[in-house]
Amino acid sequence: MKKRVAAILLTVTMTVSALTGCAGTGQEKETQASGTGETAGSEKRSSDTGKEAESQSSDGKAGESNKTDAKSDTAEKPFEGQTITWVSQGVGDNAWEGQTKPLIEKFEEETGATVKTEWYSFKDLFEVIEVKVGSGSSDYDVLSVDVPMVAGYADRGYLAPMDEYFTEEEKGQFIDSAVTAGSWNGKFYAPAMNTSSQLLWYNKALLQEAGIEMPESDTENRLTWEQVEKMAKDTLAAVDPDGTMGIAGLMFQQVSRTYQMNPLANSLGGKNIGDDGYGVDGVINDESWVKACTWYQNLYQEGVSLRGITADEVTDTFTAGKVVFMVGGTWTAANCAQKSFEDYGYCPVPAFEGHEDQVGTSTGSWHFGIPANSQNKDLAAYFIKWLSLGEGNDMWLDINHDVPSTKTAVDAILNDDNADGIMKIAAYEAANTAVPRALTPGYTEYDTVITNTWEDIRNGTDVKTALDNAVSQINTAMEKYKK
Repeated sequence: MKKRVAAILLTVTMTVSALTGCAGTGQEKETQASGTGETAGSEKRSSDTGKEAESQSSDGKAGESNKTDAKSDTAEKPFEGQTITWVSQGVGDNAWEGQTKPLIEKFEEETGATVKTEWYSFKDLFEVIEVKVGSGSSDYDVLSVDVPMVAGYADRGYLAPMDEYFTEEEKGQFIDSAVTAGSWNGKFYAPAMNTSSQLLWYNKALLQEAGIEMPESDTENRLTWEQVEKMAKDTLAAVDPDGTMGIAGLMFQQVSRTYQMNPLANSLGGKNIGDDGYGVDGVINDESWVKACTWYQNLYQEGVSLRGITADEVTDTFTAGKVVFMVGGTWTAANCAQKSFEDYGYCPVPAFEGHEDQVGTSTGSWHFGIPANSQNKDLAAYFIKWLSLGEGNDMWLDINHDVPSTKTAVDAILNDDNADGIMKIAAYEAANTAVPRALTPGYTEYDTVITNTWEDIRNGTDVKTALDNAVSQINTAMEKYKK
């Protein structure tokens, strides 16, 4: 037993370390890439909305693929008296705990069901899932799942497939990247709550001081990375020629982290992992990866990017006026507002010259899953569908202003002349250029290796050597997942 607990704690530590890339820890809206603003620490809070109805179990077995269409039930409140428990992250009134209260109250009013909740910090949620769900507990009916973990949880038997609850037409309502990321081995396990995206942000004042005018750019006519690199160099030559002011020409908000860095290789046609979900030889060390990593390394060797700035410091450095260009999430505008920084602009993430039709952008956020041992899968699935495709999702996007993961919501933004420009770009990228992170049961190990590899490359390790070493390490790590 002691060995099992120790193994679980090690797994959790590795998982949280791996997922800080998608969570963006240390930024003002630290978990926005996963769609949350969680509170740090080991706090847990349980709640319900005052209903004390006893839980009525449902075996969740065979039925029609649209069995959760409870509105077709003759009862006005078809789940009257039933209870489910949702475990999630985001403790506090200004995080998910507070933001989801109106959603839960509305759902309970419409269905007659009771939704109990347990709220944990981002870190502690992973430990809870490993310890309780991993041991076969039936305490929970709905899990919030950070999307890179879907394949791993599915492969380990933590999640129940949801194909019987979502028709093909309903799955088709999600953007393609959300369905792909929520599936494993041909089964659909985790519908999306929302997604995330990235833009290129720039400092207007520094460009103006250097006499550089930003070219027009949109999703159909992007800047190239080569153009951005040249503008960054020209600006540095004009405003900080000797480097004494500590201005960076181009930075990535999540330095060296898989979530933000892999799209460079994706934008040259590279893949994140082999089609089997395990192999990486000939994938992460192919020509596209070598070219992308070499370009990235050169930014540091030539002083365009600065090694002294960590991922936790990039956003503050940008809002302090010390970065010319920065790749960052949609939440960056809120970061700028909090620091009263107004001299910024934004445009779509650039393409590599000659690869304009291969742009790959970061994506992914929080999804929902049903634990395999849930005793009320029907109600859990109906709740999840309401939150991901129904009225609950509309309410969530109005409250939290995240990037939508449904085609209807994306189209509404793209077709709205008055929609926020940041969200227009993000919605387009989510539907057209988004590349999910590696779909693999071994994502934790994969992410650790890849993050370290990007870090080694920016610090000067030979690119091909670094990538070949990554292949060797990942191949070894994946052996335990192969059946």
